[in-house]
Amino acid sequence: MRYLLLIVMLGWTASMALAGDLPARIEIDFALNGSIGKGKAHETIIIQQEQNNRQYAIQSEISASGFLRLIKPGSIVRASHGKINQAGLQPMRFTDQRGKKAAREVEFDWDGQRIVYRRKGKQMETSLPAGALDKLSLPYHFMFAPLPEAEVTLHETDHRRLQSARYRVSREMLETPMGTLATIVLTKQQAADDPFRKQIWLAIDHHLLPVRIVSTEKGGLEVDQIVTHIHYRDEDDGR
Repeated sequence: MRYLLLIVMLGWTASMALAGDLPARIEIDFALNGSIGKGKAHETIIIQQEQNNRQYAIQSEISASGFLRLIKPGSIVRASHGKINQAGLQPMRFTDQRGKKAAREVEFDWDGQRIVYRRKGKQMETSLPAGALDKLSLPYHFMFAPLPEAEVTLHETDHRRLQSARYRVSREMLETPMGTLATIVLTKQQAADDPFRKQIWLAIDHHLLPVRIVSTEKGGLEVDQIVTHIHYRDEDDGR
C-alpha cells in the first residue's frame, strides 16, 4: 500500500510539473446517472496564451434522457471564462442557461472585490473573497493550482449564491469506462445542516482533469458524473 501511494504521489507531482504543457483544447465526455434518470455531458476547456497572459474558457452541455428528460427538458449549458495565474483559475464571467430560458449570469469584479448576479432582469451583489470559483471552473482549478496534502477550503458560486466549504484530500484507484485511473479525491466536509454532498475525482495521469463528480443538486437530486472519453487537441481548431 505504501508503494502504491508513493507511485500515486510521484505521478501527481509530475502532472503538476507538466501543467504548462497542456494542449490548447481538451474535450471530455461524461455519463450521468441520477436518482431519477440518466444523461450525458460534454465539456470543453480551451487554453489561450498571448505573451504573458493566459486565459481559459470552459463550456459544458448536459442533456437528460428517460424519465429525467420529462422533468428537465432541453439542455443545460454552462460557460466560464477568465484568467490563469499562479494561484490557478480566476473566473471573470459564468453563465448558466437551461432550455429556452434566459441565461443567468455571474460577473467576478476582482478590482471592486464583488460578485454581481444577474437573473430575470434583476441584479444582486455580494463581496468577492480571494480565490473564489464558479461551479464549472472549480473541478478544473487544480490543473493549474497546487493542491494541499490533507485539506483545502474552497469558495464556490453557482448562479444564485456563494458558499465556502472544506474539502478533504485523499487518493483512490477509480474504475471508469476508460479503465482504472489513479486519482486525487476532494470530498466536501458537510456541516450538520448542509444537505449538499460533493466529491470530485481528479485523474493524475490526465493533468488532474475531473473524471468523476458526485453531487447533490437543488431539490435533493443526486447526480453521479463519470468520464467516458477524453480528447486532446494541440490547437483550438474550432471543432
